[in-house]
Amino acid sequence: MPHVLRTSSAIALTFAAATAAFADAPVLKSAGALAFDSANTLFVGDGRAGIVHAFELSNAQLADQSSYELGRAKTFEGRTIFEDINAEIGALLGVPATEVAINDMVVHKPTKQIFLSVHRGVGPDAEALIVKVNQGEIELVDLAKAKHSAQSIGALPEEETIEFGRQLYQLAITDIDYYNGEIFVAGVSNEEFDSTLRRISYPFDGTAEASKIEIWHAVHAQWETRAPIITQTIVELEGEATMIALYGCTPVVRIPLADLEDGKQVRGTMIAELGYGNSPIDTIAYTNAWTGQQNVLVTNTHRSAASYPLEILAAAEAMPAGEGVQPLFGIGGAEYTPVPISGVVHIDTIDDAWAVTVRENPEDPRILEMHTLAMPMFFERSDHVVEMNWDGAPDPFGFHVDPPLQYN
Repeated sequence: MPHVLRTSSAIALTFAAATAAFADAPVLKSAGALAFDSANTLFVGDGRAGIVHAFELSNAQLADQSSYELGRAKTFEGRTIFEDINAEIGALLGVPATEVAINDMVVHKPTKQIFLSVHRGVGPDAEALIVKVNQGEIELVDLAKAKHSAQSIGALPEEETIEFGRQLYQLAITDIDYYNGEIFVAGVSNEEFDSTLRRISYPFDGTAEASKIEIWHAVHAQWETRAPIITQTIVELEGEATMIALYGCTPVVRIPLADLEDGKQVRGTMIAELGYGNSPIDTIAYTNAWTGQQNVLVTNTHRSAASYPLEILAAAEAMPAGEGVQPLFGIGGAEYTPVPISGVVHIDTIDDAWAVTVRENPEDPRILEMHTLAMPMFFERSDHVVEMNWDGAPDPFGFHVDPPLQYN
């Protein structure tokens, strides 16, 4: 059954008491990109402060979610954990849904627990917080109870803006990935060569290596150094650790981690183009449990999601670049499989069978819901009206053998 929203009056009092108890927590000026290491450390990108925070969560702050039913994978029926996730968080924080911003989502894989970075309120005075999902309930994360460390990436001037009023600090940290004892932080710097990848060992030692990233943009038909990576993931291609990076409008770029050296200007290899007028949202690596094939999934603002097998990404040749190359307004380069995901704001894998999304409600896109999707199809049957919905209709896939789903 869908989650039932609670009344906000008692919850607002709970939030006031909780935040008073959290008074000793490190202050987040903003809460954006999230990532976990291979254990219990949560990394939080704080672009306004120019800092990556690391919170080593205790076992008491993490709760195993294995008993929480996520849906029925064999019939492609996910579960709506929250019908209106903004309203649910707003009820906890004592504000209306319109004053809640969900900035990122990550799953702690050992416990399958979902964490979100949120802002309470709007504008420069918004309060940054981390919340988690525990057995279908939203809870505040008490950061004061976690061992804390931080690494500066170099603050950006808050007053500096680019076209359409975008402030540079909002692009200081666009994504964070953990790999083999290091975090890789994408974003812009306050230097002339803006697009930057920072390579930082964890535990932090006060130093950060920074590489300047240049790419060929097929739609624009030019080499570019300013616009940052929007989303990224790290995979092994033929045994070599490699970043797959996505930019706005929408180049797919391959960057071997071995190329990332401090102070070096790195030219990423553009291997695909997903089409103009589009921006990537999330990039995740997953394994097709049916075939064992490893893939990278890219979700987009204005196009369907794209799934790339790792062997395709490894073998893909660089797209034509340089003087005389004409703009490419279509889709090109490495071939992908379209995946029917739309309206997805955030996505992450829970385990080999399930992903979780924050997505637009299929019937009312003004409302964001938290909903699970069965992998590898990332497909929700209940979103569609088809012949099999009628009693007595042909059921070639055997969807109706099992009774309707019921949750406690």
